[in-house]
Amino acid sequence: MHNILIATVILSLNCAPIAVYAMPEPVPAGQTDKQKAAEKKKREQEKAKAQKAKEKEKAQREKEKAAAAKKKEADKKKAVTAKENAKKQEEREKAAEERAKVAEKRAEEQAKKEAESKAKEEKAIRDYEKYQESLENPKTEVISYFNLGFRAGYAAMMDKIQDGKFYGAGTLNQSNALQQLKGGVGAGLDLTYSLEYGHFLFETGLDCRFLNSTSDYGFTAKRIDKNYNAEYYYLFDDLRETRNMLEIGLPLMFGAQFDKIYFLLGAKVHYGIPMGYSQKGQYDVTVKDPAFIDPYGMGIYDLNGQTKQPMVFKPVDISAAAEIGLDLDEWLQKQPDPKAKKAKVKPGERLPFGQEHIHYRVSLFAEYGVLNSNATPKANPVDFAADKVEVQNTNTMLAMNGNTMLNNLFVGAKFAIQFEVPGKTARPVPPPPAYAIYSVIDAETNQVLPLALVETQDTKTGKIALREKQITPKGLRQKHALGSYTATAKAENYYDGMQSFDIENVGTTEYVTIALRHRPVLRVRVTNKETGMVIPATIQIRKSGAQDPAYSLATDSVNGSARQMLQEGPKYSLHIAQMGYDTLDMAITNIGDSLNVQLTPIKKGEVFIVKNLFFATNKTRILPRSEEALNDLYMYLTRNPQVRIKIIGHTDSVGKDEANQKLSDGRANEVMKDLIERGIAADRLEAEGRGESQPIDTNDTEEGRQNNRRVEIEIL
Repeated sequence: MHNILIATVILSLNCAPIAVYAMPEPVPAGQTDKQKAAEKKKREQEKAKAQKAKEKEKAQREKEKAAAAKKKEADKKKAVTAKENAKKQEEREKAAEERAKVAEKRAEEQAKKEAESKAKEEKAIRDYEKYQESLENPKTEVISYFNLGFRAGYAAMMDKIQDGKFYGAGTLNQSNALQQLKGGVGAGLDLTYSLEYGHFLFETGLDCRFLNSTSDYGFTAKRIDKNYNAEYYYLFDDLRETRNMLEIGLPLMFGAQFDKIYFLLGAKVHYGIPMGYSQKGQYDVTVKDPAFIDPYGMGIYDLNGQTKQPMVFKPVDISAAAEIGLDLDEWLQKQPDPKAKKAKVKPGERLPFGQEHIHYRVSLFAEYGVLNSNATPKANPVDFAADKVEVQNTNTMLAMNGNTMLNNLFVGAKFAIQFEVPGKTARPVPPPPAYAIYSVIDAETNQVLPLALVETQDTKTGKIALREKQITPKGLRQKHALGSYTATAKAENYYDGMQSFDIENVGTTEYVTIALRHRPVLRVRVTNKETGMVIPATIQIRKSGAQDPAYSLATDSVNGSARQMLQEGPKYSLHIAQMGYDTLDMAITNIGDSLNVQLTPIKKGEVFIVKNLFFATNKTRILPRSEEALNDLYMYLTRNPQVRIKIIGHTDSVGKDEANQKLSDGRANEVMKDLIERGIAADRLEAEGRGESQPIDTNDTEEGRQNNRRVEIEIL
């Protein structure tokens, strides 16, 4: 109970302020409704204010949320961008690394290429020097030929008859037989191989020859007729025997050649093939018969031509041979055409196979058999029958008991065609090229010019060694043969320059530097003095004392400038007669100046003459050569659209006043008509003719009258 009381007291104490706050203040009488309304309004305002604060707080939260989302999105985007930038940076670094590797590789390749090129050039120089040394101390070359020879001349079979006997009665030997050698013709065909080593010559191969020889014989023979015991005597005083022989052999010849002359000595081993023999002649027959006191003749008989015993030769016929001859290449050999590219041969190089490898020779030769070549079996020169007077058969005189010696002789002339076999010679080494490295510099600054043209001529012949070629700051490397040269360089805004140089040794590099002197350039800019605007104008540059322009320039419409290189030495002046502006004449003190020329526009009321405006004589028709003047006037009016002009025509005093007035009116109107046709508004133009009333020069001279015939423009 005690505890309950204590709790009740505590609760009452704590709840007292709440009760006080909750309890409404006593409202005075008459103000209750108004206060209630005010309080209600106040509560609504507070509620609205709380709602607004709540909404503001909500908006703030949403704003913060959106800002957070935006920040998050930005951070995300930033992270993506950073990632992409990092990736791009990585790619750039990788690309840079790749480029560095490529550049390094290119540099290595370039260095390797330059080193290889240098090594190649050095090797070419060494090879050429070695080749030149071999030319100065050449090795003897072996040259081979295949030869086809044709021989013709005198042939003889020189037989020597030893002691011999018939099978019957009688003898035939040197003491009772007469022999006269006639000889004959011989022909030969050779197919041989020859070798040339320096002056030394060697020849072998196949040798064929045909020999024909005739000999006359005289002898007597005796026959006994046993039936009648009569003796028959035969006198052969004109027996001619002709022999034919074919030989195939192997020549072994040695010799030498000196310039065009050569000789050969040696032996030829032949195998003879008999081609038969023939005999002809007559013989007398005398009979000594016991029944008659004196011998009597039986008459003269012809040989019956019956040859019985064939010729036989020994297997080997060895002949001593000699030949001396002359090369005919100088006259017969076709030489290569020096103009033909394919026929050109470098020093030390053998000619390619062709007609120039065919050589020709002519020679004299002699061949004599040193061994007996006869092997014909023994037989009597003639054979008889027991019951007949005439000779029955004849045998070759070489058949005399096997002891007849036979030695062959063949002398004559030979023509040979040689086919040279191209030998393996050292391949010629062309001289290594020599180079000239050109560079063009500014003579004052010694700086290399960015662009120039170079042309080189052979100083001695004047021929172009290097046609005009562009040269960059890196220079130009060009091959050149040995010789003297003159190089000419050209560059914009520079005077031409020349440089002479010599290339004396192969494989060398000559550095040719051509210094060019800067050429001054006159620059002129034309503007309107009042407005400062550029003026497209025609500029005449005249030499001192001359009326005709040395140079005529046209300024461009963008910046109103023109430029021209002037020749050094003369003095120049500037002349500008631009339509609508005062004429300007000024001296040029320095041909390298930059001049800013200001033209004063002609103002209202001022008058100027239209130059170079031409009409047909006594007519209003404008001549075509006035086009430039009319176009200048049109351009002036176009550039100055606010300007109005009066076109005034004038004449000289020749003719009637009325005609001159009419002519001046017509010419002024014709100019106005032309401007209207070009596009100038008609309300900007007026035309008036004043005839001969306002001369500016005398009418007593042609020059004065020409000045008076004019068209003027007045600015309105």
